[in-house]
Amino acid sequence: MLPLAVSLVLILIAAYFLNNREIMSPAVLFSGSFAFSGVWALAYAQKWFLEPSPLTVIVLVGAGIEFVLVTFFIHLFFRFTRAKQTRSVGRTGQVESFTHSSIKKESIQTPTIAMWKSALIIGVLLIGILYTIYSIKKIGVGMSLADAIYYVRVQTIFTINGNTLPRSVSIIRNFSLSCGFFFGYLLARERLYFHKISITNFIIVILAVVTTLLMGDRTEMVVVLIAIFCFYYCLARDQKGWLRQKNGKFIVGTLIVGALILLVFPEIAKLLGRENDAGLNSFDYLSVYIGAEIKNLDIFLRSASIPVPSLVWGSQTFVNILPWFAKIFNFTLPNQGLILPFQMVNGEYLGNVYTTYYAFLYDFGLWGLFTLVPVMATISQFFFERIVAIKKPKRVPYSFLIYSNIVSALVLSFFSNKFFEQIFSRSFVLIIMFWVFLNIFIFGFNFRGSHNT
Repeated sequence: MLPLAVSLVLILIAAYFLNNREIMSPAVLFSGSFAFSGVWALAYAQKWFLEPSPLTVIVLVGAGIEFVLVTFFIHLFFRFTRAKQTRSVGRTGQVESFTHSSIKKESIQTPTIAMWKSALIIGVLLIGILYTIYSIKKIGVGMSLADAIYYVRVQTIFTINGNTLPRSVSIIRNFSLSCGFFFGYLLARERLYFHKISITNFIIVILAVVTTLLMGDRTEMVVVLIAIFCFYYCLARDQKGWLRQKNGKFIVGTLIVGALILLVFPEIAKLLGRENDAGLNSFDYLSVYIGAEIKNLDIFLRSASIPVPSLVWGSQTFVNILPWFAKIFNFTLPNQGLILPFQMVNGEYLGNVYTTYYAFLYDFGLWGLFTLVPVMATISQFFFERIVAIKKPKRVPYSFLIYSNIVSALVLSFFSNKFFEQIFSRSFVLIIMFWVFLNIFIFGFNFRGSHNT
């Protein structure tokens, strides 16, 4: 396991320097997630009998290198294009330097939101929370709220046509998530530019997080927090023209916040009816969510013949978009859902998460892995280049909102197939529609000069 862990760390180091020490670049985020998981798995290698097979090493190292190289060449293309445009405009005497040293504070206007609009959104979120609790208790008759939440979550994830919540609850969840991202951006913006925090915006973000927790998913809470950090970091880098900077403070701050989130994970699990299956040791519990994915992937590759035969094309990779296609094209999906067997090794519970590569390998084998990884890399790098190009947005830019979701998917790639589950889904399309609505509702219809893309 040591050579694999070292290789993953070296890929991270290479990505860091190839991307000019930009920690928010897709390559650094993606490789960093696997390096983090690899080091944690190394600490438990003896307990888990973890000696990765050659195929496991090829998958983890090969796909990691491929992602870094694809994003690097795409970045070179965008850098060449921007440089060419700058030279062309410069010859006309109208150039505004791409790498401006700072954005003057007086050129940034404080976003003003009518109090009645904030109050209306808070009211809608509160009603949504109450209705969600009612719907959960209606399914989990006689159960405590925590047990009912867990029961509904199991039904939702592991079955396609199970006893799940009504569509209206899903719409409420998506609206709440969109509010969490949207007002999280406004929070980060006003904290950076004006050194203040709007109480109403903060309340909206908290209510959005509460709604996601009612669905039994702590991951979405983490996704919202990652998005807010992404907003703050990218806006701060934009202030300095994306010039090379020292990342020590950001890295230390990220580690501290990440450690705090991980420490409360077991307690949140109990509130959501999810028992601590990894014993009393908190580190053992966290190892299931951080390092066990590599062991589980190794078990899968040793025991299965890939790709695994399935009645549905892409059943694991595109699990959240297939039901939508089934309705559009009028075909029936088998009652299957995600196939994620729970694993036990040496008496140790390892959960049922297998990294993002599991779904690719399950559905399409190695060719699918080395085809879908470049797709992830291309989409991620494109939106990263878009936010680098956006200057002084007056509204909430959609590229920021989309990239914040991509960031969380990349950071959690060591965990599961968050990219295609999260980005390629009907829910994400609905969230984008809510973002459009919120931009219009909050800021009006005037799109001229808003740079709102």
